[in-house]
Amino acid sequence: MEMENALFWIWLAEALGPGTRDVKHVFDVYENPYQVFCADEREIAQLDKVSASAKAKLNQKSLDRASRILDICEKLNIGILPYTEKIYPASLREIKDAPVLLYYSGKLPNLSRTLCIGMVGTRRMSAYGLRAAYKISYELASAGAIVVSGMASGIDGVAAAAALAAKAPTIAVLGCGLDIVYPKHHGMLMEQIRENGLLLSEYPPTTAPNRYHFPVRNRLISGITQGTVVVEAGVGSGSLITARDAVQQGRKVFAVPANLGSRGADGTNELIRDGASLILSARDILDYFSYTHAEMLHVERVPKAEQSSDADLAYLHRMGVIELTQRSRSAQKTVLQAAPEEKPEKKRTSGKLPPKQAKQTNCPGSEPEQLTMTELSTDMAREKPCRESSALAEQLTPIQLAVLSAIPGDSAIAMDALTGLGYPSGELIAALTMLEIMGLLQKLPGGMYIKV
Repeated sequence: MEMENALFWIWLAEALGPGTRDVKHVFDVYENPYQVFCADEREIAQLDKVSASAKAKLNQKSLDRASRILDICEKLNIGILPYTEKIYPASLREIKDAPVLLYYSGKLPNLSRTLCIGMVGTRRMSAYGLRAAYKISYELASAGAIVVSGMASGIDGVAAAAALAAKAPTIAVLGCGLDIVYPKHHGMLMEQIRENGLLLSEYPPTTAPNRYHFPVRNRLISGITQGTVVVEAGVGSGSLITARDAVQQGRKVFAVPANLGSRGADGTNELIRDGASLILSARDILDYFSYTHAEMLHVERVPKAEQSSDADLAYLHRMGVIELTQRSRSAQKTVLQAAPEEKPEKKRTSGKLPPKQAKQTNCPGSEPEQLTMTELSTDMAREKPCRESSALAEQLTPIQLAVLSAIPGDSAIAMDALTGLGYPSGELIAALTMLEIMGLLQKLPGGMYIKV
């Protein structure tokens, strides 16, 4: 894009602001931002559907801030993707509050010719949530879908890292400038995405994250994607905001079921109750899009991917997504922790840019609270988790424990053999399903189940 055109696009984006619905109304009248810049107050006043605050800013014709932003973008190799560009995601242009432009860093694919799936969930994930997010993301990416996340702590980070582990590109949509590492422990993850995928933001460089940015950012995750998967989200979670945005945008919402009473169960299970599609694996998502996106997918790769999609905790630790710390030599246990969670600024940013280029920096914030998710045996720090750990057993319901105990360790059995446990068949099926999702059982042809 020519420098002059980019300058006016940045000016218009700053004038209208993130999350605005005025952009469509402006382009109903004008063909490009330069025409808007040249419009006088009388012409701007005639934009009936544009908000009064936006009109006031459109009458401010200074290009100083836009010039400083453009200068930083050029120095940091940050690209600009305007609303009218052909490669601008068609699905994003359809939403009511499409961004005027997107800042990007990395490899820009043709998102209009790719199946994109959003993966969102709690920052305070459980071991179950970690495994589900990793497995689904890895298998989706292996099949040719692009996993899109917000790169927040927890589920988002796991999903992005899993896609990279599958040797596939992934997209992270940030709630700050692309020169800001947030959360700070995702520095390596962010660089890997920049090299092998795509970083996107509606916010110009040097924009620090704050609590107001993330709900605005979430609509872009659902807007870019054809479907959104929610893994572990409590009532009131930001992930449910993304799910709500997806519904309003006419996108498909999928949810991973959780144990009743466990953290993160209330939000996802209520989504399923209210109409979201329950998924047990990546195959359920791929099957849904098998006709509309057949040419974009490689479903034949899924069986091989399923053999390698167990969460690699050592890899996630190296990427800064989780922490594995040895508690004591005598205890022979490893504590699995979510990587420290940062708290964004609560105050709105001033919108002022420094006169000189800002260096890549960590976002300031209070000391994060470390969350111990579960204690697992040292085997879990290796490539294959220890399936029989006592901590994992504590997460199981009585019926799940009974079913798991009734299945021999060296042979497969059918569900009919479990009827002697005295539980209704529906509850047995549900228990088997959950154990399969958790990676404790594998379903074989003919309705047989075997321990993993």
